[in-house]
Amino acid sequence: MKTIKYLLLIGTMMFTISSCHKLTLEPKGILDDAALLGNATGVETYLAGVYMNLPIEDFSYYVDQGFKNGNNDWDASKSWLMSVDGEAVGWPGGIDGAGGFGYWPYDQIRRINTMIENFPNYKSDYSGDSYNAFLGEAHFLRAFYYFALVKRYGGVPIIESVQSPTADPTTLAVPRSTELDVYKFIQSDLQFAMDNMAATSEPGRANKFVAAALMSRAMLYAATIARYGSYTASSPDQAAKAGYVGIPANEAANFFTASYDAANFFDTQNGGYELVGENAADKEQNYVDLFLNDNSKENILIKQYSTTSNLFYHSYDGSVSPAGDFSDWPGSEVYPSLESVELFQRLPIENTDGTPRRFDNRNQLLQGLEPRLLATVYLSGMTLRGTAFDIRRGFYRTYNGTMADAQDGVSSAPINATSNRTIATSRYQTDPALGGGAVAGKHGMWGGVENNTLTGFFIRKYVNYKASQVQAAGNSSYQSWIVFRYAEVLLNKAEAAYELGKKQEAYDLIARIRNRAGATVWTPKGAPAAIYVINGQTVDENLQFIRDERGRELMFENHRWWDLRRWRVADKVLNQAKLHGLMPYLVLDQNKYIFIREYNTDGKTYTFDVRYYYEPIPAGEINKNPSLIQNPIY
Repeated sequence: MKTIKYLLLIGTMMFTISSCHKLTLEPKGILDDAALLGNATGVETYLAGVYMNLPIEDFSYYVDQGFKNGNNDWDASKSWLMSVDGEAVGWPGGIDGAGGFGYWPYDQIRRINTMIENFPNYKSDYSGDSYNAFLGEAHFLRAFYYFALVKRYGGVPIIESVQSPTADPTTLAVPRSTELDVYKFIQSDLQFAMDNMAATSEPGRANKFVAAALMSRAMLYAATIARYGSYTASSPDQAAKAGYVGIPANEAANFFTASYDAANFFDTQNGGYELVGENAADKEQNYVDLFLNDNSKENILIKQYSTTSNLFYHSYDGSVSPAGDFSDWPGSEVYPSLESVELFQRLPIENTDGTPRRFDNRNQLLQGLEPRLLATVYLSGMTLRGTAFDIRRGFYRTYNGTMADAQDGVSSAPINATSNRTIATSRYQTDPALGGGAVAGKHGMWGGVENNTLTGFFIRKYVNYKASQVQAAGNSSYQSWIVFRYAEVLLNKAEAAYELGKKQEAYDLIARIRNRAGATVWTPKGAPAAIYVINGQTVDENLQFIRDERGRELMFENHRWWDLRRWRVADKVLNQAKLHGLMPYLVLDQNKYIFIREYNTDGKTYTFDVRYYYEPIPAGEINKNPSLIQNPIY
């Protein structure tokens, strides 16, 4: 396991070194080599700034504002990717996740190119392995930045050497490269890194297996865009005709193979990474602890935060758990959707005749649920910091109908008439029918958007249950973000294997993931039916299950938004979509609980236009560089 730990000391060293020489340095891009490239400490100092700005979509990532790197991010949950892609219901108002935030990190790419260009002059100052490792690291970092660009915009300018600010302006106006060429450039950089970096490294640095993990992810993106993307050179749009968006379909197999081979690299090179807890006795707790253990053998790369710094923290615990019993402030602001919960399994809340199943208490629903689900989501009755989640929407005086009679909870349904159903509109609302008791549970749903669930669930993954309520607050969380973990590598390999016709290998990999999760055994269909036909390519039931397994395993880890985009299904999955919640009600005349599938209480409708598969090239960059062609439909 390797970590990215941002140290104020290193940042200070960088400032000090550059300040000491600022009067003698030539124009930016030409280094004082003796200070920075002539010794290992200088190189590490130089690259620290590159790591600090690495585009990691972590706890502090705003889908509409960008990478905050742990600096005063207590409101980040209102702009999390999971609230845009439907995994969760968050702040209402329809965040435009497709519009992006104008990401254009060529200042960091210039920093990396400066090292790559000048470092060979000092090769004699290093051992062969040390020199190769540093150079490989620079190529890995450049690939990381370019991947952040290409998955947003498609083709972007490829700049491999340092541009002089005094050069002819026409030579500085570099046009976009094709999307295909950018992915090949990333592949080349990562292959160089895999070939030259060491198998292990000091905390804070990447190694060849980190590069392989990025290779596996990036090449899978390219492969699926090639296979399922519909942009072609025959399109009338200028960007499509030029290949700036879209990858030729005949490249799909090559990229699937590259993704598969990169995942296989972990086995052939004996990286020592594991799918932790495959034989654990308590698979729920094993999965919970997986995301709180920096030393887990499943972690390939993590981003750490610092309890000794006033800059490197996040606010995850304070943003996903309601204040009062479970956190201090600001209180929960994002909640798992029922669609996400039932991706694991259809909840047993309905009888065969369609009537809601009766429960003596809400905790009974927990019996028999998949351990990985229980480790990912808090349901009513589960416990955190010694207190049980108390979730109720309201009560029915009687309920004699089927689940369908509730009509997704709309007030116009006869069974939901106010004479029969009472729902809370405030936290402390009481009702004589309950002997003056509270209409809603203490933790929802009683209206508003903060500090009570809108869906009947709270997030559990990544929650630091060992912290006190006071510690679980805005700007006070320090658990690490996992950038790459071995489970994702196996999922990448399974998807690539299936697409390459290695179907049994794909099934075996999914079986391992599900066994670790404590999930039921999956039996692939011998003659799978088609789920989608996209760009002339069929996505069958078995491939869809593999994709869904990715959704289950990587839930709330900021993968789904990009997966829906690269699979080219976002405009279908998020087509006028309204997400649901699971609403617990007390039925008074039976003194039993029922659970009703209803629209979540924020009422937001999700829409994804086909143009959103690519973000618009930032207008400011086009103004500076007229050779940049805007993406289609913008």
